[in-house]
Amino acid sequence: MRKDFVLRMLICITFFGVSVTAQTPVKPSDGLIVGILDDAREEMVNWKPGVAQNRVIRLAFEKTATGWKDASETHMPAQTHWTIAFDGKDLGSIDTDAGLAGFTSIQRILTPAEKVPTVGQPSQQFAGIMGNGETKFRRPLVVVSQPHYRDPDVWKRTKLPDKIAALVRNAFRSQYPHVDRCKDEEVVERNWKFPDSALSFPSAFASNKNSFLAEVDINSGDCGWIDQADQPESGPWFFVSVDGTVKRVGSFLSLLDAGDYDDNGKSEFVFFSSQGENTDGFVLFDANFENQTSVLWHYH
Repeated sequence: MRKDFVLRMLICITFFGVSVTAQTPVKPSDGLIVGILDDAREEMVNWKPGVAQNRVIRLAFEKTATGWKDASETHMPAQTHWTIAFDGKDLGSIDTDAGLAGFTSIQRILTPAEKVPTVGQPSQQFAGIMGNGETKFRRPLVVVSQPHYRDPDVWKRTKLPDKIAALVRNAFRSQYPHVDRCKDEEVVERNWKFPDSALSFPSAFASNKNSFLAEVDINSGDCGWIDQADQPESGPWFFVSVDGTVKRVGSFLSLLDAGDYDDNGKSEFVFFSSQGENTDGFVLFDANFENQTSVLWHYH
């Protein structure tokens, strides 16, 4: 997506503030919820400058007997104790109560604000649709309703080895066989036979099992607004398994964390997602990128 493209239309949201609704204090079905410690984006609509005053917990994913699912309809206890997970570490814990209205199912944080950790400085990196302007956001952090935060696969940033980079380039060419070269949003060459040097890997990670995860960017010029995953400029991610198999994961994604949130010995992945002019959210993938679930919201 072109970050410098500004769609100057109001975000059409009807939001009624922080209204508390009654919920029955019932335990989740399997007792395991993954949420997101996020800024109260509801405060910042229409590109309000600055940083949100409040932070919230967004209910995101629930682990059930059949796998992960969207937790937006989950009835939580009246109060929940969360472990904050990041990079295989326990960043602390927070307490919440249920029943706030927002883009997603959210909970109010009871822990004093000065005791709620942050990673990095507020920026537009995770602003999503509200990134066009002076609105800034703290990095969203994964929270777990049980003390599961370790990353047994030890995913770390890396530079792709030449052999792995070649596999990813080949996979990109297979997934996107028709690439146009552009200038000023006009196509100047169709079915461009782009060189390897046109592809870069702005984000790449490796595990201790020699699996790899990489985002691919193609320097094809200014092709205009990008909002579909079948466009090669969509920033697709590729997963390379230990045996060298490569699969495309998705587009419009920013990795937030990898961790074994369900304590099964394998790390899941949570991404921030922002696509087009209307959709932001969070996506969870299992350890082998075979299944995914998401919690998304729309602005108009």
